[in-house]
Amino acid sequence: MDMDKTVRYVTEHIKKHDRLVDLFDMEIIETGPGFCRLSMKVGDNHLNAANLCHGAVLFALADVAFALAVNCYGKMALAIEASMNYFRPVRPGQKVICECRELFQGRRTGSYQAELFNEEDKKVAFFKATAFRVDEEPVRRKG
Repeated sequence: MDMDKTVRYVTEHIKKHDRLVDLFDMEIIETGPGFCRLSMKVGDNHLNAANLCHGAVLFALADVAFALAVNCYGKMALAIEASMNYFRPVRPGQKVICECRELFQGRRTGSYQAELFNEEDKKVAFFKATAFRVDEEPVRRKG
């Protein structure tokens, strides 16, 4: 399978089967091997008790972007480490854009970073993660 087809297949597979994409109303803007751009408009279901976007929601957005970036090679990979720094609050109605990029990809592990921005292009959070390839075969198609 060529790389463009692999990227499309993996993107559609994750969009359909990763329940957080629908649950948090994420929009997949662009994907590629080692790269993903997602967005999400902060709604009532994203808020914490302070009436701000919950940090776990921002982490989830970055984690889904990471999953797409690392798996778009067509090889199954999972996080073995992830962390996030929060810089400024995100308010209801604001749109958050997350860009995840590969820093390093070895045979079994890879390092990734994601930056999250608000509509004013101000950085709201930074995410970093390490992936481990659990399967040398391409992501398997079902059916």
